[in-house]
Amino acid sequence: MAGRLERVRAAMRAKGVDALVVRGTDAYLSEYVPEAESGRVWLTGFTGSLGDALVSQEQAWLFVDGRYHVQADRELDASCWTAVKNPLGVANESACAAKLTELASALPDPQVLSVGYEPGRYSVNGWNSFRNELAGVPVRWVPLDPSPVADARGPVAPTVTGSGRLRVVDESSLGRTVDEKVALVAAWLSQKRADALLVTKLDELAWLSNLRGEEMPYQATFRALGLVTRDALHLSVHVAPVTDAVRSARPTVRFCDDDALLQLLSSMSAGGKKPRVALDPASVSAGMRDRVEALGMDVLAVTSPIVAAKAKKTEAELAAMKRALRRADGVVAGAQAWLNEQVGRGERVTEVGFAAQVERMFRAAGAVGLSFKVISAFGTNGASVHHPPSDEAVIAPGQLMLLDTGCYFEEGFATDLTRTFFVGGPDDAPTAEQRRLYTLTLKSAIAGMTARVPRGASGAQIDGITRRPLWSEGLDYAHGTGHGVGINVHEAPPSIGKTATTSVEPGHVFSIEPGLYIDGVGGVRIENLCTVRDDAAHPGFLQVEPLTFAPLDGRLIDLALLDAGESNFLRGYTERGMSELGEEVTSRLAVG
Repeated sequence: MAGRLERVRAAMRAKGVDALVVRGTDAYLSEYVPEAESGRVWLTGFTGSLGDALVSQEQAWLFVDGRYHVQADRELDASCWTAVKNPLGVANESACAAKLTELASALPDPQVLSVGYEPGRYSVNGWNSFRNELAGVPVRWVPLDPSPVADARGPVAPTVTGSGRLRVVDESSLGRTVDEKVALVAAWLSQKRADALLVTKLDELAWLSNLRGEEMPYQATFRALGLVTRDALHLSVHVAPVTDAVRSARPTVRFCDDDALLQLLSSMSAGGKKPRVALDPASVSAGMRDRVEALGMDVLAVTSPIVAAKAKKTEAELAAMKRALRRADGVVAGAQAWLNEQVGRGERVTEVGFAAQVERMFRAAGAVGLSFKVISAFGTNGASVHHPPSDEAVIAPGQLMLLDTGCYFEEGFATDLTRTFFVGGPDDAPTAEQRRLYTLTLKSAIAGMTARVPRGASGAQIDGITRRPLWSEGLDYAHGTGHGVGINVHEAPPSIGKTATTSVEPGHVFSIEPGLYIDGVGGVRIENLCTVRDDAAHPGFLQVEPLTFAPLDGRLIDLALLDAGESNFLRGYTERGMSELGEEVTSRLAVG
């Protein structure tokens, strides 16, 4: 890492910059970037999904949130890097801006700090926000393409970790054809008096085209660039081959390359008319916005209609998601039973070994890939919200095991589920404190899964309802209660958190995942995916409805801590799980 840093610093000097921001995302602003492609991973060695770096000629910093504090300590070379561990509510960008302010303020007047950045690694909104945080600070921004990291590293080919193919999804299982989705966008374009919508977000392109990809880890998307005009979807696929079978299945999609797509934009300028191109500033990069403006376009920065349409699943999409979730529930139930059987026989199983077994079980069940890295945390390691599995942590009886995992089946929708369970056989029993912590978390999960809210209620209101049982005990958790789920495992809207302002609507799919994390003791998290439906008994209200039914570990449930309503819910939830998954699967665990 020291040698790489020196090469990057030499490239910085050649480009005349004092400091360089290295973002963890890619040109598609993806959450999960293939490690072999990530400049930040290459430079820092840190492999977490979220984390930005800042390099000066003398020092280097990595900014991470609470999910990755432990992982940063494990993966960073402390002789080269300083981990800046942000508390809850402090974004990496804000921490980076504070460090830049510190560096710039140390310079004598009238010197300014020259800061290099990649415009293609910030959304328009993200860049504006980051720049505004440094308003009035003596900073000179230097856009770089290629960046000093790319100069020091050299060319990197796109990695393909799956089959590399484009997968055609049966449109009857999605509820809307490509043409119907284009018509939806076209009507919006007419209202906005715009000629086209530029789309760069990969899950939006997968949604528009009713195609899925198998080329990147933890994603069902494919690298591409898209443009929706009033009559068609124009799609430039960057890596996956567009076969005759794909063209035949999507005859109205106009497949092209980037040059042809940009030429199409340029051709709209014919006759002296300045075309209007819409783009979503929350998902399109500042670099791409600049390219479009350079073509002479009138850019309309506005929230894309795809955001709301994609989040609100059709009945067919909900049915497809339920099929996938049922299969994932079965895998998680089987994984818990497998671990207890292995440990009971005295077999050596580590956190890494258990994570690998979970992936094998998903694959055997027909999964085409994981939707995120398996979180396998034993004993005290469960106190770290996103604990990276260790091959040194050997799983033994008497402790709690936290398993947070998800996958993709052929439906192309992410699954996400967390179960905490007791490791041990018939002769082992959890402690009273383990049962208390688990049951308090369960009460919180039940509160979220039974919440009734008025139409128009925000995610913050469901968040508060979910936390109430823990708050009443003086307890809380330092993360959001939930996130939207769709083609990507993290989708917005909706968001279920203390500051979430968008409303939750029928068709939204989201997690409810309260937890307790106690240093030196361990952690408990219970996560289920849910939706909301109209409450027939209470007009004007919505009822949260769980969609996942993997069994809960009855050994950890202290029934004396549950009130009558919670006990009734638990019985009904267990019966629903047995109905969905089969008693043979659920009976492998003691179910409350």
